[in-house]
Amino acid sequence: MLASRSLAASLRRTSVLVGALSTAIAMMTAVGIMVGSFRQSVVLWMSDQLPADLYLRPAGSPAADRHPTISLGLAEEIAKLPGVVAVERLRAYEIRYQGMPATLASADLNVLDVIRWYPHSEFLSGRAQQQVLPELRHSNTVVVSEPFSYKHHVKAGDFITLSLGETQASFRVADVYYDYSSERGSIVMDRHTMLQYLPDPAPSNLAIYVSPNAHLETVRAAIEKATAGHRVLMFSNRDLRAEAIRIFDRTFAITYALEAVAVIVAVMGIAGALLALVIDRRRELGLLRFLGAATGQVRKLILVEAGLLGLLANLAGLALGFALSLVLIFVINKQSFGWTIRFHWPVEILLGALTVVYGATVLAGLYPAQVAVRLNPLEVVHEE
Repeated sequence: MLASRSLAASLRRTSVLVGALSTAIAMMTAVGIMVGSFRQSVVLWMSDQLPADLYLRPAGSPAADRHPTISLGLAEEIAKLPGVVAVERLRAYEIRYQGMPATLASADLNVLDVIRWYPHSEFLSGRAQQQVLPELRHSNTVVVSEPFSYKHHVKAGDFITLSLGETQASFRVADVYYDYSSERGSIVMDRHTMLQYLPDPAPSNLAIYVSPNAHLETVRAAIEKATAGHRVLMFSNRDLRAEAIRIFDRTFAITYALEAVAVIVAVMGIAGALLALVIDRRRELGLLRFLGAATGQVRKLILVEAGLLGLLANLAGLALGFALSLVLIFVINKQSFGWTIRFHWPVEILLGALTVVYGATVLAGLYPAQVAVRLNPLEVVHEE
């Protein structure tokens, strides 16, 4: 009761401190929710977009605007290896659509008939892949990524015109799919359709499906032997997911560091303000000692005040951070990159971060509490 009344009496000073700490907590919460939602969206997306067991790409530094190819004979040789069920040949080109860069890609839809598996991810329309992909077979029909749809204002059912070699061809957009691999935007068509306009069968990447009855490492060793004379790199499904998450976490590490600095500065402000309050209230605290308050009770009084400040800042910061996270996820990210992030509560991260901030705020009251305990009640009463 004494702690809450003391804070209410010094509302001008404490409200500014709570506001500063709440702002730091709000930024931490908002970015934490945004990054956690983005990370979870990418994890779910990768689980559907990387169905193959092994992937091959040409050696060299990867770039968004460069897609070297693999020998077609190598792809056919790998397809004949024991334990290999199917090899999906993927091809990509960098094009310009309405003056902006985009990726034109083809997928070997015939492989889906062999492995009899469709990704579970849905399109923006809500339709499943097994409903949409058959529309692409042997027809001028494509699917486009969400960033492409957002940048060029294209939706399902629209027609787009592409310059393919010497030909201007019109394609119907069957649907729009979620994509977090590139903000440039992508157009995907059937491999058979692409070869009609761009008759270069050499693939840019290979997706290799291994038989459930075969040992993955044995098949991988056979593929490494077959590719010994070629400059290619091979990755497993697990390797690609782990590397993608590692890069993702490293990208946002500096963001968390900057947030930590902001919180530390705000907590230091709490400590300084509590110390100033103790000095201003030295007569009040000395009188409490003179009336019989023990040193432990005075120390507890200051620590409870610090705890109340931390609790108020946490509650206000969490509420403000949640509102700000909605803006980051559904407005800023959409306008900046053109993709939709699915909202996700990173409960463990938020709970841990808020607990640390609260604990740091209470610890910030230790030195002011020690100063309050050292006050001489006889001197204070004498002055009074």
